[in-house]
Amino acid sequence: MAQNNSIKMSTIGLAIFTMLFGAGNIIYPIRAGVLAGSKHSIGILGFLMTGVLLPIIGLVAMILFEGNYTQFFNRTGKIPGFLSIMFCMLILGPLIVMPRCVTVPYEMITPFFPSLTLPIFSIIFCLLTFALTYKESKMLDILGKYMSPILIGSLGLIITLGLINSNHTTLQQFKSGSEVFFDQVIAGFQTLDLIGALFFAYIIIRLIKTAPGNSNISSKELALICLKGSILTGALMTAFYVGFNLLGAYYAHLITPDMMGNGAAIFRTIALHIVGTQGIFLLVLAVIITCLSTLTALAAVFAEYLRNEIFDKTISYVYCLIIGLSITAIISNFGLAKILAWGYPIITTGYPIIVTITLCNIAYKLFNFEWIKLPTFIVTVAMIYISLHPWLV
Repeated sequence: MAQNNSIKMSTIGLAIFTMLFGAGNIIYPIRAGVLAGSKHSIGILGFLMTGVLLPIIGLVAMILFEGNYTQFFNRTGKIPGFLSIMFCMLILGPLIVMPRCVTVPYEMITPFFPSLTLPIFSIIFCLLTFALTYKESKMLDILGKYMSPILIGSLGLIITLGLINSNHTTLQQFKSGSEVFFDQVIAGFQTLDLIGALFFAYIIIRLIKTAPGNSNISSKELALICLKGSILTGALMTAFYVGFNLLGAYYAHLITPDMMGNGAAIFRTIALHIVGTQGIFLLVLAVIITCLSTLTALAAVFAEYLRNEIFDKTISYVYCLIIGLSITAIISNFGLAKILAWGYPIITTGYPIIVTITLCNIAYKLFNFEWIKLPTFIVTVAMIYISLHPWLV
């Protein structure tokens, strides 16, 4: 029995990591390393705070609510809760993150396949995602047992080769340590892993409960398995973020100013320098698996949301999956630069609100802290004011 639980824990930990570690988790830490330069050691602490600690807090919070994200968000009120869930789903879904998972691999591989257009690639990638996702019950095994070893092995090899062959010199950073730290905190926000963790936990918990032989699993057993999986997820994310951050710092001399707005170009340039032309297949494989795994999980989450919350189970999961992926394919054709540009103000305004709700809910479950509406309202007003301030003066 202990062995069986261990296998479940490792599969769950790897599945959560594979779900979370997508397009943004490649482009933001390596870009952050380039920007931090000689102060990358300070910077990575800031990135890990929002890029690892917050998602783990989110996983713990949703485990405490047994995956019931409606109950989780409705503590702020029925209408604010509904709007919060919709905001998260649009961000994770076809507005920002899902199209980002399509456009990042396209940006990575297009120099090697110049005849491949973004519309064609978007359709192919979304069809492949549909093929992996339409049987939702198989998703945990696909992500945890098959895709995660390829992802970890390919990206891990690129990082290892890069660190071994680097001369470990960095560009001088003239910003103060506190400025670098804060910049990296913001960069960690951009991964959106807290929001991802909240809704991926819902999928994971539901799949565990419905798995053969788990019909009578207790809440305590379920929480323990998920918590152990979350620790493994956090350890893997930390290792990869530190690795990518170091690659960015050590190979910053390869990056030109025009690349700084495109994290995909930064990763492609550094990775290609590390593996050489003979390693192109490894690079392409790593990027496609990374983004495909996250897109698979996101597509399932968004389809479940449409089916349960928007259409009230009047249409099937598969039709909702088709709707989500069709919108994603369309939005993807705006290109990575535009998606990142319109995503930045939305994320920086809304993310602190989701952080506030998460912390209040954890405090409620652990310490019976009842307050949530007032803190959420104050943070919401503050973030809206900060966002609108440049246009008000």
